[in-house]
Amino acid sequence: MHRKNEYKHLAHLTRKRAWEEQNAQLRAQWEGLATTYVQLADQSKKIDDTSNSYDPLDRTRTRVAP
Repeated sequence: MHRKNEYKHLAHLTRKRAWEEQNAQLRAQWEGLATTYVQLADQSKKIDDTSNSYDPLDRTRTRVAP
C-alpha cells in the first residue's frame, strides 16, 4: 500500500473511533488525530514527488492490535 493510502486508512480508522466515542473531549482528540493523518497523506505525495528517502512510518515495526 502506498504511504498516502496508509495515512488515509489511519485517518478513516481514527474517525471511526471518534464516531464511537462518548466523551466529547476524547472525540475531539480522535478527530484531531484523523486530521493530522490527512495532512500527512498530503505531505507524503510531496515527498514522493521529490524522491526523498525519509520514511516516517517504519515498515519493519510490528503492528500492535488496538
